Amino acid sequence: MKSIFLFIIITTSAPLFAQTLEQRNGLLLKSDKQSILPEVEQFFGYDLYAQLYWTNKNTLYKSGSQGNFEFQELMLGPIAQVDLKNPLTVLVFYRETNTLLFLDNRLNEKRRIDFNLIEEFPQVQWVFNAGSNRLWIMDQNSQSLWVYDTQSMRVVFQSLPLPNLGELKCRYNDCIAQTSEELLWISLYGTITKRQALSTGKLMGYSQDHVLIKQDEGLFDLKSNQDWYFPEIRPENQINDLQLTQDFLYIYDSNVIRRFPLKSIKQ
Repeated sequence: MKSIFLFIIITTSAPLFAQTLEQRNGLLLKSDKQSILPEVEQFFGYDLYAQLYWTNKNTLYKSGSQGNFEFQELMLGPIAQVDLKNPLTVLVFYRETNTLLFLDNRLNEKRRIDFNLIEEFPQVQWVFNAGSNRLWIMDQNSQSLWVYDTQSMRVVFQSLPLPNLGELKCRYNDCIAQTSEELLWISLYGTITKRQALSTGKLMGYSQDHVLIKQDEGLFDLKSNQDWYFPEIRPENQINDLQLTQDFLYIYDSNVIRRFPLKSIKQ
């Protein structure tokens, strides 16, 4: 493994901008920590051990107190997706070649699945860790969401067709899918448990307490039905990437990662 540059942690107090922003209907959030991270193509976030992951020039980087690591597999094409839910088994998906890699906590490859070679032959659009050696797989051929067992190599559950999905986010036990007209909550058994109309915006992430939608004006929390404003970020609709966890919202914008604490937010 090659050593890479360390990112710089800077704790700051957020400056307040015009009072008119504070008076608008919504919640004004201030960061409690900032990290400078130059040369980033895609920010993926922090794992459970506060280790940071990002990509640059199709290389996955990991940096933090555990050390600095990198992984590159140019033969598989561009990295489309990284799942950090289990830091001991990081999932790296290459959509162009329909291949998923499993990496250890030092970003060494442990295993790979070439979906072109399995019996069901899915054309994978998204893939997430579902825990207990299972994956969430969105198959474009059947337009359905699978729960796939990676040990027995078989489909455990399969949803009804979900055509024309614009976005999909998954935790271990559930998913939220976005169509052009609504959000669909999907259980681990492939059943739709809830529907909510949504005709504008993009699903960015969800947790037990929040469902974040990116709109032209910025971020909107569907659960609390309020806009979130960030006086340190201008304009707010130019947020590059974000990560929502149970306790924090991380926003990457203009080479800076800002951490916003969420524990004090009342639902």
